[in-house]
Amino acid sequence: MLKDFTEWLLKLIAKLFTAVWDFLSDIFVSILEGVVNAFVSLIASIPMPGWLTAGLGGLFGSMDSGILYIVSACGVPAALAIVGGGYAFRMLRKIFTLFQW
Repeated sequence: MLKDFTEWLLKLIAKLFTAVWDFLSDIFVSILEGVVNAFVSLIASIPMPGWLTAGLGGLFGSMDSGILYIVSACGVPAALAIVGGGYAFRMLRKIFTLFQW
């Protein structure tokens, strides 16, 4: 009978430590979530620059003709088109696989 009681008491203490550990990990996750949410709201409060809201057409249109020649000779417009196509393909793939892949 004493053996059963000590086993029950040890299981009870183990469950208590498990519950305390779960509670502390939940507190840590809650604090981390608050810090991340504060960081996200801080980043979201930064206004977008004007040249970015005008689009790439406005950016390329306001460049000097010499710089525009160098940019097109280096293939920047083609590179941006390839990167945009890659992002579009990735988003379509995610949508078609229901965000599972």
